[in-house]
Amino acid sequence: MLVLLIFLAGVLFRLWLISLAPQPIINDQMEYGMYATKIYSAEWFLAPHSYRTYPYPLFLAGMYKLFGYWNNFAVFTVQAVLDASIGLIIYAIVYYGLKKPKEAFIGQLLYTLNPFTSGYVGVLLAEILSAFFIIVTIGTGMILLKTRSIIWAVVFGLIAGLAAETRNAALIWAVIPIGFALFWLRTANIKRFVAAITIGLLMSFIYPLITNWREYREINIMTVDSFFAKEFFNGAVLKRLPPFTYRYPYEVEYMFWEYYSGQHPGRTTQERRQMAAKYVKKTWDIILRDPIDYLKVRFDKMWYMWQKENIFFYVEPGFSSHWRWTYVGNLSLLVLAILGIAASWKRKRSAIATWIYTIMVGSLVYATLVFSISHAEYRITIPFYPIIIAFAAIGIGRITRYEA
Repeated sequence: MLVLLIFLAGVLFRLWLISLAPQPIINDQMEYGMYATKIYSAEWFLAPHSYRTYPYPLFLAGMYKLFGYWNNFAVFTVQAVLDASIGLIIYAIVYYGLKKPKEAFIGQLLYTLNPFTSGYVGVLLAEILSAFFIIVTIGTGMILLKTRSIIWAVVFGLIAGLAAETRNAALIWAVIPIGFALFWLRTANIKRFVAAITIGLLMSFIYPLITNWREYREINIMTVDSFFAKEFFNGAVLKRLPPFTYRYPYEVEYMFWEYYSGQHPGRTTQERRQMAAKYVKKTWDIILRDPIDYLKVRFDKMWYMWQKENIFFYVEPGFSSHWRWTYVGNLSLLVLAILGIAASWKRKRSAIATWIYTIMVGSLVYATLVFSISHAEYRITIPFYPIIIAFAAIGIGRITRYEA
């Protein structure tokens, strides 16, 4: 009962928090909204986008269909429910998977009260949905390892695929939970589990396969404009993005205009490949001019991307007077998470608990390394904050002499 009350309090807390700083619908939000409109207006809700993946716009289109076109209050309310439910899933993973009841309660409470994900409830951005799919992937993987059920293997593959599709940056991330799950599922029937997880993954890829073929005549499970080439270039040019950055350097804004097929109707597959190759070459030219500086910036981003000076992404009243408190609060959370990781190191535990720890640590390592190549603004790590908070709860348990 207390867990459910905390969940309900979490929903109300998020709706109250975002009411303090209503965010303007600009930039990436407009792109997601326009893609959602395209899906909303399309037959069978089937529509592609050259550089935005489908899950979040499809979610928006579904919300608009249910609650009214561009009814963003409904969207924010559902996002508040999704984000608060992540606390419930953290509770379940730590309680049933790691066998730590007290840390499970601390984890749910800490996530419920955290302002860092809560501030993204009030924007039309994919962070909350991405965080939800990532933590649900870990939860369904835990159930799969417990039950060894083929049905759960399909569900696990589907959710991991949706996590990969929601944010391009998580595409390769899905290999971590799936690869380690198959490692722990070593049985005589391993081929059945491989097939079941593959079926789940394919289910998550059906939408882009259909829509990309219909509009672009390409067989592509993501976006037809290469995400790698774009982020590789952006990561080389954009060294740091301070909070509330609205304008980018000229070369980046020019790339946004030139690169995207949506702004150049009729562009062929070959032309898209040439455009991607052009920007990969431009990036290598930047790297080779000063490889030492490029490496220094990568290491700086590995730390910088985990920092949080702001709670709200676009506008934050009183930012100049309280940003230090926000920064210290986030830094404290990171220190507790590091302590939680250290406390879990080389502990005797069940195979399922080992899998959960491996996936959580592997996810943080993945985000730290891979995102350092991209433009690495603060919000890019928000989907991994459920993992940070789960480890922080274990760190608090260690400090307070709970069994860790």
